[in-house]
Amino acid sequence: MTIKDGILKAMSSDGTIRAIIASTTDLVECARVRHDLSFTATAALGRALTAGVLLAPILAREGQVALKFNGNGPLGRIFVDASPRGTVRGFVDHPRVELPLNSLGNFDVGQAVGNTGYLHVTIDHGFGTPHMSTVELVSGEIGEDVNRYLVSSDQTGSIVVVGTHLTKQGVEAAGGLIVQLLPDHTEETIQKIENNIATFGTFTFLMRRGMSLENILQRILSGFEVVSLAPESPVSFFCKCSQERFVEALRLLPSSEIMSMAEEDGQAEGRCQFCNSLYLVEKQGLLELARSNGK
Repeated sequence: MTIKDGILKAMSSDGTIRAIIASTTDLVECARVRHDLSFTATAALGRALTAGVLLAPILAREGQVALKFNGNGPLGRIFVDASPRGTVRGFVDHPRVELPLNSLGNFDVGQAVGNTGYLHVTIDHGFGTPHMSTVELVSGEIGEDVNRYLVSSDQTGSIVVVGTHLTKQGVEAAGGLIVQLLPDHTEETIQKIENNIATFGTFTFLMRRGMSLENILQRILSGFEVVSLAPESPVSFFCKCSQERFVEALRLLPSSEIMSMAEEDGQAEGRCQFCNSLYLVEKQGLLELARSNGK
């Protein structure tokens, strides 16, 4: 049995590394069901959603972090929007794309996303102008591309691991971690972490064995004394859309256009790209909206 969704932040007692680790199984399964994703699309979007959950607390204490993977693969663009409060949402342009497994027997996320293109990162702190950065994709495998962004933006070494394990029944395990090397780290620090990661097996394998986030972190950072920075906190797939927001969007239209929808279509329909929720306003509601609009 896999562990429940959550996120944990920690640091080594010697101040050489900090880490953030998350389990995201349920939220990735929620995205799979909402968007009717193929296996390949689930693996790709699942990794991107996990990356968003991990990056948001690092990059923005408040506000939002948006990721857009724009590669030359058949999935098209992948969008993720995450907050440091543990909420995330996202979608992929072509959710039904399916590719054969790669030579290692894994879902071919790199081929599906494409290794030519860009990762665009937008950080909105909730005040002032959002900060936007762009890096070229390394492989389309998501983790390596996020790592390149961190190295490019922070000028510090980091390790990014994200994974999604699927069965015919759905998402069995999803999660990941980011380890950042702080200024006082040594070559020995890097070697220890790389050796640990090379020998611990995949992240989702440890999750499927029922290991807690704290235990997984201790295993990956074996040889370091790890101090938790805060209690484990929840994460979830959450979208800000609502029926009220859809109605408010309609209210921005001229009354004549709203009347046309009522008479010609008998309703107004809107679907949220991020969560695939469908919103309807029927004819009578449109007529009332047009009368009260005053435009």
